[in-house]
Amino acid sequence: MNRRLVPLAASALAVGIVFAGHSRAQNPSSSETPVTTVSAVTAVPAAAPVLPTTKDVLEKFETAIGGRSVWAGFSTRYLKGIYQTEDASAFAAMEIFSKAPNKVLIKITFSNGIVLREVCDGKAAWIEDPIGGTHMLTGAALESRIRQADFNDHADGLLMGITGHILGAEKVGAHSTYVLEFSPEKKITTKVYFDQDTGLAVRADSTLHRDEGDYKVENYMDDYRPVDGAYFPFRMRHVEKGNVFTVRVTQIKNNVPVDDSLFFKPASAPK
Repeated sequence: MNRRLVPLAASALAVGIVFAGHSRAQNPSSSETPVTTVSAVTAVPAAAPVLPTTKDVLEKFETAIGGRSVWAGFSTRYLKGIYQTEDASAFAAMEIFSKAPNKVLIKITFSNGIVLREVCDGKAAWIEDPIGGTHMLTGAALESRIRQADFNDHADGLLMGITGHILGAEKVGAHSTYVLEFSPEKKITTKVYFDQDTGLAVRADSTLHRDEGDYKVENYMDDYRPVDGAYFPFRMRHVEKGNVFTVRVTQIKNNVPVDDSLFFKPASAPK
C-alpha cells in the first residue's frame, strides 16, 4: 500500500469555508482615449481595470454559498464520495465525518477491502493503516490538517477582511477570477481565487512558511450544488507534496449524529 495516497482527503475538505464578497469590476472604455501632440501623436495607455474591494469580494462569496445564517446552523456533516489519484492508478470509496469545532474522520475503503482512516481530533492527527499501524502526522502536515479540520471557520472570513488584499485578476482553468491574499496566522499565507461572475471560490492555496522550507497545499473546487440552503463543491482536486488526487462527492448530509468516539486515538498509537 502506497502511504503517500493517504495524507489525503481531509485536505480535500479544505473546501473553503471562507467568507467572501461582491465584485464590481469596471472596464473603462478606451474609445475616447485622449492623445497628446508634441512632435508626434502618442496614445495615452488605457487605464487598468478597476478591481473590486476586499469587502466586495467577501460579501459576494458569502451570498453565493448561501449566507452566514445558513452555515451557522450546521454543527456536523457527513460526506460520501469517490477518491481517485490523478493517474487513475487508485480508486476508493470515501466517507468523511466532521464535527464542530474541529474534528474530522476520513475513511477510505479500497477495492481490495483495505480500510484506511485519517483522523484529526483538533489537536493531533494520525493515519490508521491496518497493515502499517498508526502513523502520527507531525510538522507542517499536522498544522495543515488541524487548519482544515475547522468546521465552518468563520474566523478566517474576519481575518480575510482585516488582513486581506486583492492581488489582481487571474485565470483558473475556464474561470476568470479575482485573487485575494491574506495571512490567517503569522507563518501562513493564503490565496483564494473567486470567480468574477458567480463569486464562488474555485481555488485556495495555503503556504506554511517553516524553517525547513515552504509547505504548499493547493485545492481546486468546482461543481457547486445546494444542500440545505448552502452551496458545496461536489468536485475537488488536491495537490500536496507531489501527491495529486481528486474527490467526487456523491452525498452530503448536515447535522447528522456524529459520536465523539469516532475521533478517539487508538491505544496502540505512538505517544
